[in-house]
Amino acid sequence: MPDLTQVQLLTELEPAAEAELNRHLSLTRDWHPHDYVPWDEGRNFAAMGGEDWDPEQSRLDPVAKAAMTLNLLTEDNLPSYHREITEYFSPDGAWGTWVGRWTAEENRHGIVMRDYLVVTRGVDPVALENDRMANMTKGAHSDDLNGLMRGVAYVAVQELGTRVSHKNTGKACNDPVADRMLQRIAADENLHMIFYRNICAAALDLAPDQAMEAIAGVVSNFDMPGIGMPNFRRMSLTMAKHGIYDIRQH
Repeated sequence: MPDLTQVQLLTELEPAAEAELNRHLSLTRDWHPHDYVPWDEGRNFAAMGGEDWDPEQSRLDPVAKAAMTLNLLTEDNLPSYHREITEYFSPDGAWGTWVGRWTAEENRHGIVMRDYLVVTRGVDPVALENDRMANMTKGAHSDDLNGLMRGVAYVAVQELGTRVSHKNTGKACNDPVADRMLQRIAADENLHMIFYRNICAAALDLAPDQAMEAIAGVVSNFDMPGIGMPNFRRMSLTMAKHGIYDIRQH
C-alpha cells in the first residue's frame, strides 16, 4: 500500500485532532503567571537607582541555575516552534485551533520563569538576556522533522522530556515557590504530551508502517530542541548528571 500524502494524513487525522483538542480544553486549568512570582522580593537594578546582580544574591545552586536557564531559553524559542508546528499541521480547522492554544499555553511558561528569575535574582539577568537574544536570533529548525508523522512523533517525546525536566528542576531548586511554579508548568506539558501521544496512536491505526517508521526515526536520533543554543552542552551535561533530563522511567 503506498504511503499516504501529507494532505491525506492531515485530513484523515483531523477527527482525532478535534477529539483531542476538546479533551484537552475540558481538562486544562487556566492559571496566571503573576500568581506564581514572589513580587515582594523584587528591587531595582542599577539603571533605576538600585543594585545590579551579584552571584551572592542567588539562592539557587549551580545545578538549579543551569536547569532553570536552559529550560527558560528553550521555552523562549516559541516563535520558531510555532512556525514549525504550523508547517507540520495546518492553520485551519482543529489543527489550527490546537496550534494557537498550545502556543498561548507555552508562552505563559517563559513569562513566569523569567519573572521569577529576575525578581529573585536567581541568575544574572544580563547574561540571560544576551543568551536569549542570541538563541532567538538563531532560531530553531530541524530538517529531520519534515512532515506530519515525524513532527508529531518528535513533539510527543519532547513534551515528555520537558515535563520531566521542569518537574525535576523544581525539586532541584530547594525553593517551594520555584517548585510550585515548575510543577504548574509540568502539568501543562503533561497535557500537551497526551495530545501528541494520542495523535501518534491514531496515526498508528491509520498508517502503521509510516507511523512506526517516523517514531523509530525520532526516538533513535532524539535531541531536545535547545541543542543549538549557547552553552547547551555544558548546561545539559550538568542536568543529565543530576538526572533532571532522565525520562527512562516515564
